Order: sequence, then C-alpha cells, then structure tokens
Amino acid sequence: MDVNRRFYHSVLGFLQGLTGPEKRFWILVVTVGLIAGLGAVALLEVLRFTQHLFWRNGGEEFLAGVAAAPTWRRVLIPILGGALVTLVSLVVGQPLRGHGTAGIIESIWVKSGWLSLPRALLRGLVSIMAVALGAPLGREGALLSTGAASGSALSRALRLGPGQARLLVACGASAGMASAYNVPIGAALFGLEVLLGSFALEMFGPIVVSCVVATLVSRVLIADHPSYVIPHYALTHPRELVLAIVLGLVMGVASALYVRGINLLSDLLDRAAGWFSAFLPLVAMTVVGVVAVWLPQIMGNGYDAVNAALLGHVPLVMLLLLPLVKLALTSLCAGAGVPGGLFTPSLFFGALLGGAFGVLTGYVAPGGAPSGAYALLGMGAVLAGTTHASVSAVLIIFELTGDYPLVLPLMLSTVVAAAVSRRLEPESLYTSVLNRRNVRMPATVPQWLRQEGARALLMPVHQRVSPSAPFQEVVALLLELPAGEDLYVTDAQGRYRGALVLDSLKGHLPDHSLLQAIIAEDILDTRVSPITPDLSLAEVARRFSETALERLPVVDGDFRLLGTISKRDVLKQGTF
Repeated sequence: MDVNRRFYHSVLGFLQGLTGPEKRFWILVVTVGLIAGLGAVALLEVLRFTQHLFWRNGGEEFLAGVAAAPTWRRVLIPILGGALVTLVSLVVGQPLRGHGTAGIIESIWVKSGWLSLPRALLRGLVSIMAVALGAPLGREGALLSTGAASGSALSRALRLGPGQARLLVACGASAGMASAYNVPIGAALFGLEVLLGSFALEMFGPIVVSCVVATLVSRVLIADHPSYVIPHYALTHPRELVLAIVLGLVMGVASALYVRGINLLSDLLDRAAGWFSAFLPLVAMTVVGVVAVWLPQIMGNGYDAVNAALLGHVPLVMLLLLPLVKLALTSLCAGAGVPGGLFTPSLFFGALLGGAFGVLTGYVAPGGAPSGAYALLGMGAVLAGTTHASVSAVLIIFELTGDYPLVLPLMLSTVVAAAVSRRLEPESLYTSVLNRRNVRMPATVPQWLRQEGARALLMPVHQRVSPSAPFQEVVALLLELPAGEDLYVTDAQGRYRGALVLDSLKGHLPDHSLLQAIIAEDILDTRVSPITPDLSLAEVARRFSETALERLPVVDGDFRLLGTISKRDVLKQGTF
C-alpha cells in the first residue's frame, strides 16, 4: 500500500508541475494511443471479415482456407484484390504505391510531421483488404499509417510546433505497431530507433505512453497473448551460441539480399509506361494467384507458415523454397503499387531461412536445438538486418513469442546480422526507398560528428597586423573588413598574439590626445581564445556557444595562425 501511495503522489506531483501546453501535449499523446488502438481493432476486424468472406477462414486459419479453396478461387480472389487497388488508384487519380513506414520516416524528418489523414485512411483500408485477398504483404503498414496520420492531424488542428508534431506522428506509428502485434516495449523502441533515430529520454516517455494505451485497447478488444505461441526453446550450450553467430552472418547476407531485391524490382517497375503503371497491381496480383495454385503459403502476411516453422513442422525443401518465392512476390507487389507493409514479410523470410539453417545444422551435428529455435533467431536476425535496428528487433521478437531463454543467442545473431547487412547494404529497408526517390535523410548521428574536424572548414586569413601597427592603420583595416570578421595580430614568426574586435574598442579607448601613440598591442583582445584544427566540429560548436563572435582563429601547435572558422559554416554542417 505504501508503494502504491508513493507512486500515486509522484504521478500527481508530476501532473501538477506541468504547464498548460505540456498538459495538453500529454493529453494528445494518450489520445493518439487511443485512436491508434481503436483503429487497429477496426482494421483487423475488416481483415478477418474479408478473409472469412472470401476464404471461409480467417486469422490464424487463413492458410487452411486458402489450401481448401479450389484452384479457380486461388487465382480469382487475388485478381480481385489487384483490381480493387487498380480501381481505387484510378478513381483518386494517383497510385497507392509506397511503403508506409518509409513515408512516416519522411514525414518526421523532412515534412515536419505532415501526413494526409484521408489518404492514410483510404490507403490503410485498401491495404488491409488486399492482404486479406492474398497480397503477400504485411498488415502492419495500414495500422502504422493510420496511427501516424492521426497524430499528424491532431498536431495540425491544434497548431503544435514542428518538434511536437514529429513526436506525435512517431507516437501514433509506434502505437499502431504495438496494438497490431501486442508488443508495447518493442514498438516503443522501434519508434525511437527506426523512426526518430534517437533514444533521448524526452522522446521515450510520450512514445511509451502511446504504446501502452494502444496495447491496452487491443488486449481488451482483441486478445492478450503473444502472437506466436510456441514451445520455450533454450540455446545455452557454447556450441549453440557459436551457431547463433554463424546464423547472424548468414542472415546478414540474406537481409542485404532482401533489401536489394525489394529495390531491384521497384526500380524496374518504376520504368513502366505511364498508362500501364496503374494496372501493375492487377498484373502483380494475377501472378500471386497463379503461384498460389502450388504454393498457397506465400499468400497474405504468412502467419501460418511462420508459426509452422517456429514449431518445426515445415520440411527442408519448403524452408528453402518459400522464402525466395515470398521475396520475389513481395517485391513484385510492393513495386507494382499494392499497398502493404514489408515488416511481416521480413519475419517470414527470416523464420523460414532460420528454420532451414537449423535443419541443416541438425544433419551436420545431430543432438542440438530443434529447427524452430533457429527459426526464431532467424526472424530477429533478418528484422535487425533489414531495419538496422538491433535493440528493437530483440525486444519485438521476445514479445512476439514470449521466449525469454533465447534472448542471449537472439542478441548475438541480431547484432551480427545488422553489422553484416549494414556493411553490404548501407541503407535500411526504409531509407533505401526514400533514397530511390531522392529524399535524403539527415544522418541519425549529426553529420558534424563524423566530419574530418575543424580543419575541414578552415578559411585563410587575408589580413593581419603586427603588434607595432599604429592605431590609424588598425582602424582603417577594421573598417574595410566585411561584417562579422575581425583583425588578428601576429608576430614576425606568424604566431597568434590576439584579436582586434571593432565593437570591443568602443568605450575602451584612452584620451583622444594619446591616440597617436597607441599601437595594436595596446588594444588587442587576448580573451579571444584560438582553437586547433584537430578539434571535432561538435567541440567547435560548443566554443561558439561561449562567445558572441562570428569567427574563431585557428592555430597550430606552435601557436601560428592558420586561418579562421565561421559560425555560419559550422551551423551548415549540423542536422536539425
């Protein structure tokens, strides 16, 4: 009781200490989480209803319904999905192509949190129906976009600043993921690591609150259990930890292949003739329907196939074949303009390849862990490799399966996979999409921390004076300098002695009758401390924060004046 009372009083004190705008923002954070949760519930109900209507089964029995359907239905129903996407694209006058998460990242970093709510709702509804009709994409795209767009709409309606608008969009997207998969911790870290690129504490609180609210809504209205209910696997033997590292290497290469495969087909399809591009979704879904005659597992978001791989119920041939076919069809549909997520297909890709690794390992060294354990590691490794986000990948997989004993090998495989994938493919699954559209994202680490240093911005000094220069000469040179520049005093060897700042001379001159006897050394400002060329630009920026000067002198180890650095040039290197 004492603990609960202290917690209550601490929360009450926190709320009482907030200003009016801060309270309004926290109310919006909760509201966005609530909207994202309710939106996820509504869209998932549309998914289940559509699956049941066309396949006679839905949810976790989707594959059974597809497998039981006659051949003509397996072909016709995906074609209907492609026709739906094409029809809506023609009616609205623009394609629905584009990956939802990439669009959210662009909104946060480039558009100050702007997203169109009507377009997001329409695209989300079409996306959910297309997945229900067999599109080999993820359902999460619709849920993330709806949550993000609701945050954007609220921020515009209440005229929030760009910083709060961006954060509210990230809150909505993270809440959408949390409610879609019942992963509040992983979704919060996904928002920080992938969407915002920062683990700053001031961002952590709002995102966590939105994810908690959305997850509570989905648990009350949908279900409260991990998405994949599997046996508790454990890989604790040193040999198995080594195998986890080997798996990470393999999955890192596979992740780079996944990203490049998505991009390759998208590039090819982008070159299609303008009049034909609107019909690409219909063509792509027709191909999906034909392939589904023999491989129904590739349809939809692939939950059933992933669950079977985690249980070790998929034969080796299928473990090797299905990921490649899924990648090809996912790339085809995404490039053709069928809206949907790429997150869930990457789980399919990783789980089945990981399961194949486990089966092959069992042949080489019998008696180890079952293939399902490696399927789980493969999911996490490919998720980390495609998103370049190891921390959120570990927690998302843990929450999806609830299998904590695998956390150590999971951490190893995800870190290795992310490192290998980043080396082979510097862009993630989401930033690569934006790069193809010439949308350049600011670096997660400020660019100025990765520059050569102060030396990169060094500018020469064209005018300097000796310590014995007469006052009249000093004044004439100062008046000729451009605004923001100062005059520097150096000795015969070029060593820095001080600066002459015009504004600093005002009010500090002696009796006017003595001006003829004044020389530069008498009035130089020794408080202007020079910097060295080996300083990082972050340190240079800190030094500028301590002075009102527009330029700082740069000296070498012998105190010889090398040049100057301007505040304007330093600010140009920063990303805000």
